[in-house]
Amino acid sequence: SSRGPQRTTPRRTESAPCGASSPSRQMQDLGHRRLPSFSGDSDGGAIRIVQLTDLHHFPAGCAEFDVTAEKGRIVPIGEGTRYSTLGDVAMIAEVLARVQPHLVVLTGDIVDGRPFAPDPPGSQGWRDCLLEVLEPVVAVGCAWTFVPGNHDDDGCPWSRRDLLAAYRMGDLAPGCISAGATTFDHTVTVGFSDAICARTSLRLWLFDSGGNHPDPKIKFHTFDAEAVRGYGCVSDARPPAACELAYFHIPPPQAAGLVPVAGSSHLFDAALNAGKVPKPWRWQPFRILVRLLGKDLIVGSSALDSGLFDMLVRRDRVRACFFGHDHANDAVLLRSGLYMAYGRVGGSTPPVDWEGDAGPMRFQIGARVVEWRPDGAKGALRTWIEVEEGREAGSECPLDGRRRPPTRLSRLLSRLIPCLAGIVP
Repeated sequence: SSRGPQRTTPRRTESAPCGASSPSRQMQDLGHRRLPSFSGDSDGGAIRIVQLTDLHHFPAGCAEFDVTAEKGRIVPIGEGTRYSTLGDVAMIAEVLARVQPHLVVLTGDIVDGRPFAPDPPGSQGWRDCLLEVLEPVVAVGCAWTFVPGNHDDDGCPWSRRDLLAAYRMGDLAPGCISAGATTFDHTVTVGFSDAICARTSLRLWLFDSGGNHPDPKIKFHTFDAEAVRGYGCVSDARPPAACELAYFHIPPPQAAGLVPVAGSSHLFDAALNAGKVPKPWRWQPFRILVRLLGKDLIVGSSALDSGLFDMLVRRDRVRACFFGHDHANDAVLLRSGLYMAYGRVGGSTPPVDWEGDAGPMRFQIGARVVEWRPDGAKGALRTWIEVEEGREAGSECPLDGRRRPPTRLSRLLSRLIPCLAGIVP
């Protein structure tokens, strides 16, 4: 999850030419996986994917979250509070039963390592938490996969590499399409046929966007340079799939400053409530100026630019990428022909609203659904948000270039009067 707004100019990391190291370190190709089909499927071979992100799932029975070192307090969880260790699983069960997805992609911060800090070295408490999250996934019989965020291994007795065992849980959590992966950076095609089909198969690119960085100015590690280079090499060596999507946790810096095509961006408001916006921009009338200039459209990315966004744009094969991390954002964005979409925060534990510091959540917890239908040359791709009660009104967005974000001028004019009237805080 994000620690606050992005304010630094990204520093570019460099990668070596193709062939300079082991392909398995660059980007592992797992081949093809057949997806389960359901008796109720009657939509022309459409593939439905549910993205779950930022659950920050705590161990069952956890009654408090100790943030004394950071904030000087202990946050209670459970009856009589706004937090729960079970709310996310209940939401997931409702969404999956209604949507009947063929695949669930968990895009990081699914578990939170910090409550496990007192556990002895070698503890694998993450496994029980992940299995609790996967219980409704397994119950509906859909496939699944996982990439880590910056809190899945935060302050805990296990390493990031230990989390690769999620792909090896076998009968405890059947249906993992990443079984056999030895790195979080890998690609796989999925579909309803036994082998890849140029017309009906979907290619997924999964990336590890990195954990917390010790330098607070950098904030987070970023995509491994070899994984970025490996993506280029593998995509060059494979024929294009009918549709290609990418999933990871932390947004690239190129997501900043974009007016949403759909959804909303409220990270600036969360940072403002939490006291993370520097002077003088936290004061009026400077806040009005920030909003009018679009400087409130911030993202919690790393100060390091891995080059992944530029690589995706140059290859022009991935139609959309999906991530999480910034709990207050659920926007669909568009830059250089590439869609970038936030998942909907899905957790019910204290980190979801920064232990209350971010202020009230602007939307319900939920999940992002992506549906691809093999219709025509590229097929029809669309996305929407599901919450526990059903599909969120007005959230559906086609990812085909037809729906464009408002221009900066129209956005400026639409916000000028409310800003001057003091309606926008």
